[in-house]
Amino acid sequence: MHAVLRSPWLRGAIFGLVLLAWAWFLWGQLDELRHYPWQLGPLPLLISIGWGALYFAGLALGWTLLLRTMEGAAGQVGLLAGSHIWLSTMLARYVPGNIWHIVGRVALAGQLGVSKSHVATSATVEQLLTLMGAALLFGLSLPFWGVGAGAELWLLGLLPLGLIALHPRIFGALLAWAAVRLKRPDLAWPYRYRTMLWLLGAFALANLAAGLALYVLVAALTPVGIALLPFLVGAAALAWALGYLSLLTPSGLGVREAILTTLLAQVVPLPVAIIGSLLHRLALTLGEVVAVGLVVGLRRIG
Repeated sequence: MHAVLRSPWLRGAIFGLVLLAWAWFLWGQLDELRHYPWQLGPLPLLISIGWGALYFAGLALGWTLLLRTMEGAAGQVGLLAGSHIWLSTMLARYVPGNIWHIVGRVALAGQLGVSKSHVATSATVEQLLTLMGAALLFGLSLPFWGVGAGAELWLLGLLPLGLIALHPRIFGALLAWAAVRLKRPDLAWPYRYRTMLWLLGAFALANLAAGLALYVLVAALTPVGIALLPFLVGAAALAWALGYLSLLTPSGLGVREAILTTLLAQVVPLPVAIIGSLLHRLALTLGEVVAVGLVVGLRRIG
């Protein structure tokens, strides 16, 4: 079953179905989209791209700080060097297979003497921390939703489970077992629980930047008050998490936008919800490109 789920043909077919569903949906809303009084200027889009750049820079920094908690060469990786490795390889995640960004990290980090095991382990923990950071933001936003989040509340239940799983007596023990079993002592790295909690906070702050990018865009498309900010931050975090957990589309492409459109439509007109979700993806993607350009430029200057 696992091999079937990882099949590029299945993933390609599902991605194609998602795109067709979006095309059909947009066609049905075309008249309403065409007649909506759009008012988006270039400045809000540029600001949202800036927040998107901060989002990806924050994730890159979070991974680098995580890597630096490990022993050996991993603990000596500089913040700029680690961020460069993370950012310069992440665009490869859109390539079918969803592993090439990790392969790239292994290759670039290997040039600094970092072992494959440390890169693989850090990438696994990073995904858990990013998911937990999004769940944390979503949970903190729930009191501002006005009503319960319905079936999505199960996602919030992942947070305490994740906090427990991160404890050295559980995750650390699992790493120690794997180190012996696989004869790779570098897999077992001692870490402090407090350090993991600080890292979780860093990943949550990165997700906050993505939520602020959404708020800027929605506020530019239709009048909204600051009171809607927590909802939009939580909606962005929830849509990212569910899109990530969908697994079968690259970076939740299409799935995240569908979820975000559904959530936004509860508080803004449907045309704004549609365009806002699509522009959010665009702003984050362009923000990623900006972050990559900045870190590459800083590396060359340095």
